[in-house]
Amino acid sequence: MSTREILTLQFGHYSNYVGAHFWNIQELSFDYSGTATTDLNHDILYREGQTSRNEVTYTPRLLIADLKGALKTLPQSGGLSDDAQETDLQWDTVEKIEEPPPEKNQYLAAIDSVQTTVADGKKDYNLKESVITWTDYLYPRFHSRTVNVVNEYQHGSNKEAFDIYPTGRGVWKSDYGDVFSDNIRKYVEECDSMQGFQINFDCTDGFAGLALGCIEHLSDEYTKPILAYPIIASHFPDNNSNTQEERDISNLRDSIRLVNILLSIQELSEHATMYVPLCTGEKGWRKPGNARTFDCLNYDPKLYYHSSAILASAIDTLSQKYRHKSNIHTMSDICADMTGYGRKMTAASLGMPIAINESQYLIDYLNERIQPIYSCITPGCKIANDKLFQLITIRGIPESYLKAPPKEAKAQQNLPAYRCNSVKEMFELYFQANNFLSATNLTVNEQPLNLKTPFPQIFTKNLNKYGFIKNDNRLEDVESCAVIAGYHNGTFLANMIEKLHRDVSRIRFAKLHKFKEEGLEASEYTESLDKLAEFKDNYEDDFEL
Repeated sequence: MSTREILTLQFGHYSNYVGAHFWNIQELSFDYSGTATTDLNHDILYREGQTSRNEVTYTPRLLIADLKGALKTLPQSGGLSDDAQETDLQWDTVEKIEEPPPEKNQYLAAIDSVQTTVADGKKDYNLKESVITWTDYLYPRFHSRTVNVVNEYQHGSNKEAFDIYPTGRGVWKSDYGDVFSDNIRKYVEECDSMQGFQINFDCTDGFAGLALGCIEHLSDEYTKPILAYPIIASHFPDNNSNTQEERDISNLRDSIRLVNILLSIQELSEHATMYVPLCTGEKGWRKPGNARTFDCLNYDPKLYYHSSAILASAIDTLSQKYRHKSNIHTMSDICADMTGYGRKMTAASLGMPIAINESQYLIDYLNERIQPIYSCITPGCKIANDKLFQLITIRGIPESYLKAPPKEAKAQQNLPAYRCNSVKEMFELYFQANNFLSATNLTVNEQPLNLKTPFPQIFTKNLNKYGFIKNDNRLEDVESCAVIAGYHNGTFLANMIEKLHRDVSRIRFAKLHKFKEEGLEASEYTESLDKLAEFKDNYEDDFEL
């Protein structure tokens, strides 16, 4: 059976926050005892290698882009021990100049001391207070070609900010892009039956241009699907302005971010196979807006460590459909199913946890539920209830929770759903009843989302260790939970595109001098606006299922 490999690409600081959680989740799903079973084929995302000392390595098939100074404790070589690197260059003479290594927090120090296993999954390492960058809670180590630093720009610098789309495009056209594309080629050549590319990128700054330069290259050079997640951070520090001068600066940066989003969305419609904008804020632009709410979650949107964990959980759950051992769905299948009528942009949803009472059956939970069982995680968007194409993944609900035995069923037997004999059948009936004129494809995985350290403690205290609502006041840390996530496409997305077009049209582009200085002319900007309006026509209401 072929592996159907996927190459993952991450561009930008917030996307690397998301990526750090995503790869931590993968590591937690590994079974080193040989006793557990899994429905996932880890070889789809990971690759096996061998060091010069014939030691076997198993690392993500991954390329990362971030700015100089963003890595902190993670070496640019990927973090494998010096004698375990897969490339061992010999030099005649070497002059070694070392800077003092950055101090590691308690969690990273614990990993170093244990080495062979994940640090204590129940211990509180105070990561909420100590995380400064995404490497502060990163567990896995990477291949030596994975980390690609943009050395021309310093992370956190306002003087030479990497903040506009054309700057990123320029970096891609430099030697950096040549090296990056060569690393892509090396990974692709290792694959036997490659599925495609999974790409997460910050769409509000220079990484938008860098990512789109790469995506255009992939579209030209490879005949593989490109599934992209343009990501908007949950919070921008400059939005906390107190003085008029600070507000003026924030408004200017909001305008710059909005233009970057426009250029990203428009270019993706030409070069990506399917793309799914993500943000835990309701608006996304000009500011992220109010934080999306989830049952039994209490997170701080100002902490990237918190909000990125939510998006990583969504991507992990959504991707299970094309990482399954059964090979039923491929990335190509999913993109084809979701992008009919030229509708390459898709919305995403997440329900985490699925907060069923520990003594409640699924049939009663769904029958009594009034609100949707998920929240939209695509900015400026409200998912409709009808005329939908949707791919839903549900994980972590035991079949024993389905319904009461006949002798105890009582009123349950009067419900149509009582005839369902599996979790999948019951959810299929639920979506059939709640989504008129819609096509729903459902995947169910019994394994829940593992939530051990360093996943943030963002769950309310009324949950048991399996993520279900407790009947008493016993103290338990949530170790796993049930999750639902979905891709959704339909005419409702026309409203989101219209909002984006309207908000960008209000910007006085001539005042954004930096774009012109970097080579983006007003005519090109206007053309992007016009193309976005044309793209919206694909979502008009002449829909037939």
